Amino acid sequence: MKITMVSCQHFTSGIGHYGVELASEIRKTQPDLELFKLSKPGHEDDSWFSNSWIRPIRYRSLRNLHPYVLPIYIRKALVGTHSDIYHAHWFQSGLALTLGYSKKTVITMHDVSLLHVKEGSSLFADYYSWSINRFKKLGIPLIVVSEAAKQDTIEYAGYPEKLVFPIHNGINFNQFYPAKNKINKSTFTLIYTGGLGQRKNVKKLLDVMKVLENKYDFIEMKLAGSHPERTPFPSYAAQLGLKRTSFTGFIPDDQLTTFYQNGDLLIYPSEYEGFGFAPLEAMACGIPVISGTGGALKETAGSGAWLSGLETEELAEKAIKIIEDSQFRNDLIKKGSDWVKQFTWEKSAEKTLDVFQKERS
Repeated sequence: MKITMVSCQHFTSGIGHYGVELASEIRKTQPDLELFKLSKPGHEDDSWFSNSWIRPIRYRSLRNLHPYVLPIYIRKALVGTHSDIYHAHWFQSGLALTLGYSKKTVITMHDVSLLHVKEGSSLFADYYSWSINRFKKLGIPLIVVSEAAKQDTIEYAGYPEKLVFPIHNGINFNQFYPAKNKINKSTFTLIYTGGLGQRKNVKKLLDVMKVLENKYDFIEMKLAGSHPERTPFPSYAAQLGLKRTSFTGFIPDDQLTTFYQNGDLLIYPSEYEGFGFAPLEAMACGIPVISGTGGALKETAGSGAWLSGLETEELAEKAIKIIEDSQFRNDLIKKGSDWVKQFTWEKSAEKTLDVFQKERS
């Protein structure tokens, strides 16, 4: 089967990461696969073009116009391609495939959180909603990354259930694994990695850190996420008087495993996730996890994490238990290690190929 995959983001993003991991796995059984990705001179992921099966989408950002003109650049990059199935990763590449295309198309929406979790401008939200309605009218199958995301897609997008396919993401266990020798250190390090948008609830993490810093003198917190300087969180941390909290900025993939391994506890208080990579990646690295239950987190973090409400007091009490009770901490690490093994890219690839075959038939 000739497959063309189309990503509207760089591989340094979660959506881009999904694309290259899934494509790499599918190519093991379907070598006639190409993956188109954004190409920008000097971008840190351009080294991927050394692989002949990864093709460039050249574009100009045009600042605030970027999300609206990007489908045009994608459509131009695809001129002359001929495939049995086209697989778009997120709505902008999906929109590009519907612009005059009569080809067999599947779109991974991941989730439809922007229909019910308000982030960004109302113009972008309207654009996002219009795109999904277009896919619905065309009868395009959607892949989402959890059962929770499937129910949201049916409820908030009114999408026909028969066209929504929940397929969990995988974890790359060659990249994420426990440290062979955990470094003995005098500090206990709380970590977070992910977006710094409103629904991620980073402010709550800082409130928890204030409680812990007042109780212990050996606690530190490291928060990884792009462009913290564009958020209110560094100034809020200063307002709280936090002395041992740092914002690392974006951490490249080749350094992310070490970031996890050097942590002692990941707290993930996100209010909504369609899937949630960070808790599972932390589990794979042997780090205990406290997680909220928003969206799919109850489903994906499951019994591998200590699930929690999002009140400061509850999160802090759970963190204190893990800090002070080494046996409980080790038991939670073992639960996480066992739980995360079910999330493989091999399973994701098999189920995705099943959707492709249904769309072709």
